[in-house]
Amino acid sequence: MSGNDNTSETVRTSSATAITLTNNDYDLLLVSLTGATAVTLPSGLLVQPGRLYRIYKDASAQTVTITPAAGLIDGGANTTLASGAAHAKAFVTDGTNWFTITAY
Repeated sequence: MSGNDNTSETVRTSSATAITLTNNDYDLLLVSLTGATAVTLPSGLLVQPGRLYRIYKDASAQTVTITPAAGLIDGGANTTLASGAAHAKAFVTDGTNWFTITAY
């Protein structure tokens, strides 16, 4: 939640090629990407079970690779948002690993 009113989520917009999400992040909007981008989710051990992150990528011709700092994501080492179209995924942790709960 944002520190201002505890009712809205913190949104970060970025075009960086390497991003590490923190406890202050909820929604990450990746826009106008100029190269392949790597996003790191925090270790599931360091955030409360049930913690949610959403990552959106615009239609730029770049791939986004999402990797947890520790643990797995959907049983694998990473997941991607494909290039050439807008995509988004939402992730939740069980306190150890990460799981995709929505994707488009």
